[in-house]
Amino acid sequence: MPAERAKTLFRQFLATAVAEYKFTSASLGINDPSGEIVPRYERLVGTPSQGGRSMFSLLNRARGALTDLSETRQSVAGAASRFSLAQSFQVTQWRIDGQEAPTQSSLIIHYGQLPCLSTFLLVETVEEFQSVQKVLAELGLCKLNEKHLKRMKIPKTK
Repeated sequence: MPAERAKTLFRQFLATAVAEYKFTSASLGINDPSGEIVPRYERLVGTPSQGGRSMFSLLNRARGALTDLSETRQSVAGAASRFSLAQSFQVTQWRIDGQEAPTQSSLIIHYGQLPCLSTFLLVETVEEFQSVQKVLAELGLCKLNEKHLKRMKIPKTK
């Protein structure tokens, strides 16, 4: 899925299923055998790549990097296989049937050669899970499977 399409769908998911969230971090990896692309991103984010490995910790600079990544992918031959961008978000409130439901969930959206959405969901009920599952499926962003649901054991207080 092209990065711009994934970005749009993810934003729609946040607007529909999430009442409160915050961006926590981002990282960008570049496979740049030519040595020409990394300096461009070093200028874009205003910092050298980490350890000479073409890795950037972007934090609040991710928006500009994602926009430039989309443009680069279209203009550089084979660029799709050279980039890996991951953005992390902490979700503190779901929007379930118009009501807010507290959570301590996190989402990581990966753009690049193998785009995906990593979900670390904490829900109180199966219905909350099904609500989030339904929004993701309707958008075509990803499929959640109930077989991955596990009941958390909460220690008893004495």
